[in-house]
Parts: sequence; structure tokens; C-alpha cells
Amino acid sequence: MRGTLNLLVPAALLAGIACQPQPAMPVVYGPWEEGLTLAYEDPSQPQPRRSEDRLQVRVARSALAPGPPNLVQLDFASLRGHMSVLVKHHDGGIDLIDESGRILARTLPTHFPDITQWVDHDTEYRVIGRASWEGASILPTTSDPVGVWVESRSPQGLRRRALYLPNLGEVESREERDGSWVVVNRLVARRFTDLPAIKRP
Repeated sequence: MRGTLNLLVPAALLAGIACQPQPAMPVVYGPWEEGLTLAYEDPSQPQPRRSEDRLQVRVARSALAPGPPNLVQLDFASLRGHMSVLVKHHDGGIDLIDESGRILARTLPTHFPDITQWVDHDTEYRVIGRASWEGASILPTTSDPVGVWVESRSPQGLRRRALYLPNLGEVESREERDGSWVVVNRLVARRFTDLPAIKRP
């Protein structure tokens, strides 16, 4: 009987530890899956300019580690050119950094969206609230359509609102124009693409 108890006690302890609530991983409010390619358009522009000004954002590299991603390289491309940026994810926050790791801008603060107000480069930001994205029909059924609206106010008083979705980042943004909110950027396509094959000599 004692031998059975000696076996049951460690098993019960392990089961108790396993049942303890685990800390939730912070939600990543930006694209991070390698190959994920997002396309954006400005609906306020007429065609064909709207299509000509389409912006493509591709996750070129993602430093994956246990838990959420850390360092992500995003490639931006349009008919006017292309550029790459590095972003660092940490506890819900997103920083734009240079090659040395120096912070150039803070897109979202650490512990977002629990942090509801912050300032970056003299621009004030505040969380407005959660909402389901009206354009979620272009997303797979596994994507969470509920995001967080953030309003920014520049030193000149210009106001802008952006909706951030988990694992995608900004999917829609609006500017205040003559007392009305006008959509100036919207995610219109989501897919996975591979880099083109490079022929080496």
C-alpha cells in the first residue's frame, strides 16, 4: 500500500502542476509568418490610380523562437520602388529598428492593447476600442476578425484611426477630412508567396 501511495503522490503533484493556468502568449498585432504577402489600396483614390498605387508587404524573414516571434523583416514594394524594414515584437509592442537594433519608431507600445495611451515622436496615440473588421471576408476562416482601433493625433492636429488585427497588423486606416472619416488604406489581398529563384553563376 505504501508503495502505491509513493507512486500516486508524485503523479498527483505533476497533474496539479499541469492544471495550473499558464500565462497567455501576447497577441502579435503584425504580420510575422514567412512568405505572408499583404496588398493594400487607398479606396479614396479613383481607378486606375488606386491599382497603380497598390502597396505590397511581404514577410521576408522571421526569427522564430519558443513563444511569439521577435525580429521580422518586411519588404515593401510598389510601382514606385521597394524597401525593407526590420520590426521587433515584444509583449504586444512593435518597434521599427535599424540594423544595429536602435529603435527608430514605436508602432505599438509594450503590453498593447492594455496600454491605452502613449506618445511617439510628438504624436499622441490612444486605444479607442475593439471592433470586428468589415473587410474580414478576404481572410481565412481561421483568422480572428476582431481587432483594436487606435487613434493618433499629430502635433498639427491631424487625426487618423487604424484597425489592428492579430497576426496581420493594420488592415484599415482612416483620416479625418472635413469632419468625416475617410478610408485611406485597406487590406485588399492576403496570400503566401515564395521568393523568386535566384540563379547563381
